[in-house]
Amino acid sequence: MQIFKGKGKIYDSSENYLNEVTYEIYQKSPAESDGREWWGEITLDKCVMLAGNCIIELNDGRRGLCTAKMKTSSSFGLAFDSYNLEGTGSLT
Repeated sequence: MQIFKGKGKIYDSSENYLNEVTYEIYQKSPAESDGREWWGEITLDKCVMLAGNCIIELNDGRRGLCTAKMKTSSSFGLAFDSYNLEGTGSLT
């Protein structure tokens, strides 16, 4: 298993820039899968509500299509800042 941590960017499925993110991505090694099995967590730098499909760009330039699901909210329940990601394509 490979683990990627860093700062990246998040885009909607139409490739419109949304926000900077801090990420932790887990990917099965090539020996375990075809590279399409990855998942992780992102924390947004600014308050933006994500829904459904999006594209993450890692700090090394690789991109992957994923589905974002809200994980936590702020203490007041007003700003959503942490999401679970499930990869729906390869990180390339």
